Amino acid sequence: MGLRLKYFAGEAVVNLKRNLFMTIAAISTVAVSLFLLGGVIVLGHIVNNVVGKWEGKVEVNVFLRDDISPTQQAGLQASIKGMPEVQDVYYDSKAQAYDEYKQMFAGSPTLIQNVDPNALPASFRVKLHDPNKVDSVRSQIIGRAGVDSVTFGGDAVKKLLRINALLRTISLVMTILLLTAATVLIANTIRLAIYARRREIGVMKLVGATNWFIRVPFIFEGVVEAVAGAMVAAGVIWLAKMLWLDRLSSFLAFLPIGLTAATVAKMFLVLVLVGMSVGALGSTLALRRFLEV
Repeated sequence: MGLRLKYFAGEAVVNLKRNLFMTIAAISTVAVSLFLLGGVIVLGHIVNNVVGKWEGKVEVNVFLRDDISPTQQAGLQASIKGMPEVQDVYYDSKAQAYDEYKQMFAGSPTLIQNVDPNALPASFRVKLHDPNKVDSVRSQIIGRAGVDSVTFGGDAVKKLLRINALLRTISLVMTILLLTAATVLIANTIRLAIYARRREIGVMKLVGATNWFIRVPFIFEGVVEAVAGAMVAAGVIWLAKMLWLDRLSSFLAFLPIGLTAATVAKMFLVLVLVGMSVGALGSTLALRRFLEV
């Protein structure tokens, strides 16, 4: 068994060296396509972390009119709290709103001085069981007596999700196209190797070599090319994590990037498995025609 594996590996190395230009082209194409795939995985992981953190803090802000009566205020708060979508309701007075404003713009005294404490409206902060129900809650509150306006702090989350979906779609389409090109390149590399060794293969068949004995070195060659491309892609992504993402995470502590070594290791495994599949597919496509002759 060990001798066979050594033979298969040796034959694959010879073929790779014999068609060096095609080998480099195939490895490069696989590397670029799997780098894009890895980028999609990383982007999706970061966006999911950010959205998960923000969704937990999403609240509906109900700003109250200045002329609302205490009775209306109490009735409105009880009515909102009674909605099945609502987890809790918190009241912020004008004074509390001004204190929050001062904390927000503590580094800009001019902005604080130019704002009248009574200009900021009192409001309810409405916490939901499910942030996806915000539109339903907002539509039920708008227009009620004493309500001036209703805002939702999660609009940025929705925009982020839309942008993420668009980027992932574009990247996945490009990945599929490049992986298809890589499969074709690997298939062509294998075909060149088969042509170069056609007499040797013919002799092997005459002396009784099985199709699988002839096939395996070429399949091994295609898998090696694809795995090499996957390792290049994984290495570039790891460097990007070390040199860019880790620094960004420490600089923007509020942004939960959360790209741990374990997450990167899982992504590497995915890239290598996809690379092996591409290599095996390209080799099989090239060999099918030859073995049918």
